[in-house]
Amino acid sequence: MSIFSSVKEKITQHLDVYIKLIKLDFIGRTAKLLSYFMFAMICLLLVLCVLLFLGFGMSETFIAMGMSKLASFFATLGVYVVMLLVVIGLRKNITRFFAGGFIQALTEEDYEEKK
Repeated sequence: MSIFSSVKEKITQHLDVYIKLIKLDFIGRTAKLLSYFMFAMICLLLVLCVLLFLGFGMSETFIAMGMSKLASFFATLGVYVVMLLVVIGLRKNITRFFAGGFIQALTEEDYEEKK
C-alpha cells in the first residue's frame, strides 16, 4: 500500500509542477500582450493630445519666425518624425517596463501564499 501512495504522491507532485509551469507561461504571454497593448495606448494618447497642440504651437512659431505657412507645416512634420523615431527606439524599454508590472501584478497572489 505504501508503494502506491508513494507513486501517487510523485505523480501529483509532477502534475503540480507541470501546472505551475503552464501558469507561468500563460502569465508571461499575457504580460507581453498587455504590455504591447499599453504601449499602443500610450502612443495613441501622445499623438492625440500632446502632438496636436504642439503642432499648432510650432506652426505658429515658425510662421512668426518668418517662414511661410507651408514651410512651417513641413518643419513641424520633421519634428514629429524625430519624436516618432525616439519612441520606436525606446519601444523595448517601454514594453519591458509594462511587462514587468503585469508579471508582478499577476504573480502577487503566489508571492503572498509563499509568505
